[in-house]
Parts: sequence; C-alpha cells; structure tokens
Amino acid sequence: MTNQSFQRARSAEAKAQRHNDLIRAATCVLEQDGVDGLTLQAIASRAGIVKSNIYRYFETREAILVELLLRDFVELIEDMETKVSGEMAPADMAQLLSEMFASRQRLCELMSEIAPTMEKNISIDCIRNFKRALLAEASRATSVLQKGLPWLNAEEAMAVFFSIHVFVAGLWPVTNPPPALVTLYEEPEFAPLKYEFAPALFGMITAHLLGLEASKKLSA
Repeated sequence: MTNQSFQRARSAEAKAQRHNDLIRAATCVLEQDGVDGLTLQAIASRAGIVKSNIYRYFETREAILVELLLRDFVELIEDMETKVSGEMAPADMAQLLSEMFASRQRLCELMSEIAPTMEKNISIDCIRNFKRALLAEASRATSVLQKGLPWLNAEEAMAVFFSIHVFVAGLWPVTNPPPALVTLYEEPEFAPLKYEFAPALFGMITAHLLGLEASKKLSA
C-alpha cells in the first residue's frame, strides 16, 4: 500500500537513502515478476510511496533498469578480479566467464533488453552517464581479462567483452523461451531447437578466444 503522507527527502543522505530504497524495491519486483512486470506502479507499491514521487529520483523505469544492470556488471567484475590470478588457457577463461554469467540471471536478462528496449526510453543525459560508467567498468574488466589472457592487448580485450555482450544478449531469450516454446521443444521434431545457456555461451566464447589466439599467432 502506498504512503500518501510520503515526506520528500531533503538532505543528500536522505536522498541517497531514498534512491537506494527504490532500487531495493525494484530488485524485489524484478525477482518476483521479471522485466515485464517491473512497472513504476509496482515499484511504488513495494516501496510504500505514490508513483509520482519516483520521478524525483528516476526519469523512467528504464533508468532504473540500466542502474541495476550496471550494479550487476560491477559485481561480476569484482568476482572476476578475485578469480583471475594469472594466465589461463582460453577454454578455462571461457568456462569461468560462462559460469559467471549463467549464475547471474538478472544481468543476462537486462543485457538482452538494453539495446531493443531499455535505451529507447531514457534521456541522452541518462544514456551518457550510463555509458560513461559502463566504459569505466569495462576498462576494469579488460585489465582482468588481460591478466588471464596476456596475449590480448587492451583494444582486443575490450572487443572480447563486446562480443560476449552480443553472445549473452542473443542467447538469453533463445535459451529461456516462453512456456509455449518450452512445451514445443519437448517434441522430438523440435528438440534440435532447444539449447542450454551456459554450454552454448561456453562454446561461443571458447571459439572466439581460440580464433583470436590463432589469428595472432599467424600474424606474428
């Protein structure tokens, strides 16, 4: 139930707390109802406020989603930093990355939504701030990737992460189909269309890394 006597946050600390409260409310709604169920009204109801007060902190629901994506990406990079301590074989790096993404359902779902949906309903200022933060975190990610695969230069490592984004964004909806398709894929005729996310992602990343490594050796 919303709180009609909601008090506007005045101090910087109070505003930051309200911002985080709304992110937590959005997280709860997203976990329960998915991206399609994440509406501003649902967030407001979970947070105990009226919907109009959300606009003091976020311009649209998509602005909330891009912040959640960025937070999840930061968490993944921090996890990488603890797990990549030295040089790795391409297949081992692919295994690690595929497992890390597969264990983060929300991140994968948001990555599949960002280009077709999320970035179409936020202002250019919001996009600019998001991309700036994303580039900073991607720079951290490339440093970790280079630690594990030192034959990659910084530009190549950044390109690898772009490719992984494309792999995840494309694979996630295909490997997490709606109920009707889940039923259809149980029929022998359509079984070849059924794919599991983690193994498919592992195969794509492995092929990509091995191809890059072979290409560099040939051009050396």
